[in-house]
Amino acid sequence: MVFHESELEHRVSTVIQARRDVRELHSQFPILPFADDDGVVHDHTFDYYVVFEDGYRVAVAVKHARKRTQILDMFDRIARHDFSHVADDLRLMTEEDATYETFYNAHDILRAREHFDEVEYEITRSIAMRLVGRFRFGELLRDCAHIGARRDAVWQLIDHGHLVPLSPGRISALTWLTVPS
Repeated sequence: MVFHESELEHRVSTVIQARRDVRELHSQFPILPFADDDGVVHDHTFDYYVVFEDGYRVAVAVKHARKRTQILDMFDRIARHDFSHVADDLRLMTEEDATYETFYNAHDILRAREHFDEVEYEITRSIAMRLVGRFRFGELLRDCAHIGARRDAVWQLIDHGHLVPLSPGRISALTWLTVPS
C-alpha cells in the first residue's frame, strides 16, 4: 500500500508506479540523518523509496520546485553520512516531474494494466503495425467491438513501447502516435 500525504505526492507515486522498471515502491522511507549549520543532527523522512528491477535503490523527496535549493542543500548534508546501506541515490521530484499531464497518462497506463485483454491487445497491435507514418490514437478506436477494451489495448501498446506519442503532454484520442522502427 502506498500512502499520499498530498495531492503532489499522489501524482508522483502514480508516475513512479507507471514505470515498467519499478519493482517496489514504499512510503515514508528511509529516514536519514543530517546536521544543520550548528551541528545539530536532524532526521529527514523521505516520501518514497523505489527499488528498480536491476536492484538500484532511490530515496525520493517530494516537494514543490520552489523548495529545490533547500532540499538539495539537505541532500548534500545527508550525503556527508554514508547512506549506501539503504539507498544508492537521493532524488527530488517536484510538480515539474509529475505534471497533471504525466499524472493522467500514468493513471491511464495503470488502469490499462489492470484490464489486460490478450485478444484485444493482439488485434490492436496488428492494426497499429500496418499503419504507416503517424496516426491519431483515435484511429485505433474505429470499428471495434468494445471501445473500452480497445482504448486499454492502445495504452498497453504505449506502455510496452510498441506505440510512441510524437509530442509531450496529455495523451488523448487526438494525439499523434507512431510505431517505432
